[in-house]
Amino acid sequence: MPLHEKHLRWLETERGINAELAVKLGLFTKSDGGKLWLGLPYVEMGQVVNHKYRLATDKRSMLMDEGAPLILYNHDALLDDSLASKPLIITEGEFDAMAAMEAGHFRVVSVPNGAQGRETPDDALIEAKRYSWYWRHRDALDRVDRVIIASDGDEAGKCLLSDLARLFGPERCLFVEYPEGTKDLNDVLMKHGPLGVNKVIADAKPYPVRGLYSISDFPDPPALRTYSHRVPGLDEMLPIVPGSFTICSGFAGQGKTSLIMKIVANLLKSSVPVCMASFETMVRPILHRKLRASIMECGEYAERDYSAADRIIEQNFHVIAQMADDDDSEMSLDDLLELCRIAVLRHGCRVIIIDPWNELDHKREADETETEYTSRAIRAMKRFARRYDVALWVVAHPAKPQNVPGVKLGPPSLYSISGSAHWANKPDYGFVVHRPDKESPCIDVHVLKVRMGYPGRMGTITLAYNWRESRYVSGAGQEGDPLVNEEA
Repeated sequence: MPLHEKHLRWLETERGINAELAVKLGLFTKSDGGKLWLGLPYVEMGQVVNHKYRLATDKRSMLMDEGAPLILYNHDALLDDSLASKPLIITEGEFDAMAAMEAGHFRVVSVPNGAQGRETPDDALIEAKRYSWYWRHRDALDRVDRVIIASDGDEAGKCLLSDLARLFGPERCLFVEYPEGTKDLNDVLMKHGPLGVNKVIADAKPYPVRGLYSISDFPDPPALRTYSHRVPGLDEMLPIVPGSFTICSGFAGQGKTSLIMKIVANLLKSSVPVCMASFETMVRPILHRKLRASIMECGEYAERDYSAADRIIEQNFHVIAQMADDDDSEMSLDDLLELCRIAVLRHGCRVIIIDPWNELDHKREADETETEYTSRAIRAMKRFARRYDVALWVVAHPAKPQNVPGVKLGPPSLYSISGSAHWANKPDYGFVVHRPDKESPCIDVHVLKVRMGYPGRMGTITLAYNWRESRYVSGAGQEGDPLVNEEA
């Protein structure tokens, strides 16, 4: 039967839909069981293939024809060549689609079954019965260049937005935002009129595509913080920056460990918590002894009261190590990063040092080359550093040098590190420790990599080790300094 006066009045006063548009869309009244149902025909290729019926005053009382296919409401707008240059607007409900039409947008459709309260998993999206209309209309939908998704502003609507963006492809989708106090296009029509609806549609924003952004999507970053390790001359060249990834290399016996011990000791004295994954240096007595001496600035074997140093170590220093009973269970990178995560969350560690890289159990995936594994591992460590805002340092050995009689061994480069050139290309900072003369206590620290935008500078500095004070002095030292040729 034609639209009942009750339905005409409800459409106009409660939905803002005029009688002319309602008649044009074929809305009708059906009497059943003494109740008047508002009928909405679903038309495909000019033929009615389904209906939705609702009691005007009861949103929960809605029915569709049993066994009928799910199609988009107002499907044939997809076939109108005169609208082909317009974006397709897809709404969560039929009255939202009609609200867009009231504002002059006629390339608009509605999903037939609203939204559900959760996103559809990726592996279920293709098979989901509620989206069978997408595959039924796939050919026509593939010809649409832009899709404005006008789902409701509640949580269910956000889930529908996510589902539709994945069905259509986020690169051609836009989404709308509603004025305060409204949650869908029909609300906007009732409270702000057709001009309000037009503004919502005109202001639709591109749906985010992961990895592709506009400059305005990036907030101004805070100023980079640095921790001072107070090694003279090296501090300004190689600062410790939270969120950065640093690689250290050098041949065996060149002074890497002693330098890192001094850096760690100075950080601990400044109340910067450090977590060190120590796989090569015995935690006790060697690591403990070196840290004590560096904190107290005395010789390693000096007879001193170390209680103050021990308090600093106990409070701010944490060790990841393989205990004797763990020998049969080698540590993988995933195992290590999980322990680092706990150290950050439980103890507030701000600096993580892995020494050395080669002692980890490097589990490559099937058919994964060493270069591919190294790239994946470095990405994981950089992601960890940035996510937890820690400075992460890795000590990695270079390939074993070839000893040529009569030829002095020069310093390695970051490209000399075993495994991959990624050790040179991917870090934020990279440095090499080298002792040109094994009879001298002097080391050269070659800072070979400082990523653009980070503090520090590339260059080489010579440091001399004062063994009686467990500290470094810049340059070759002053005459009379108690320097020693000590293997580090």
